[in-house]
Amino acid sequence: MTHFGLICPASTGHLNTMLPLGKELQRRGHRVTLFGILDAESKTLAAGLEFKAIGESDFPKGAMAESLAQLGELSGREALRATINVLRDSTAVLLRDVPKVMKEAGVEALLVDQVSSAGGTVADFLGIPFITICSAVVLNRDYSVPPHFTNWNYNPAWWGRLRNRFGYQVLKRTS
Repeated sequence: MTHFGLICPASTGHLNTMLPLGKELQRRGHRVTLFGILDAESKTLAAGLEFKAIGESDFPKGAMAESLAQLGELSGREALRATINVLRDSTAVLLRDVPKVMKEAGVEALLVDQVSSAGGTVADFLGIPFITICSAVVLNRDYSVPPHFTNWNYNPAWWGRLRNRFGYQVLKRTS
């Protein structure tokens, strides 16, 4: 059977999507390992899946909870900047640590959370197939829906779509 690797943030919403997928693959006879920061370890092991730590010095146990608590105190541009910084730092760790650890583990295919977009790069680097798992629907860009980082109301008029398109362009430039 196939050894699947899982990559996702160590936050509840992402783990609650990825771990049941991994469990179902395991039920079908596959080996499944989640590659993540230490904050994901206990939930991964409780789900009965294998776990390989990355970025232990960059993200010690409790780092995700601390980061989310700090983010909860922010709003507007400060919150957007803080989110971008966390994503940047986690992407750097992922690109630095995962290829070696995943190769040593013998992973043959990868499931990547859409927020961990560097996972696709890792898969390409290792020459293994991957699929993207979308558990953050709000990140899927649709010009009829205002960007997630705004407080704009839905408006189906032409100017609402234009405003939304502009918002997504701002997001693209900052991320």
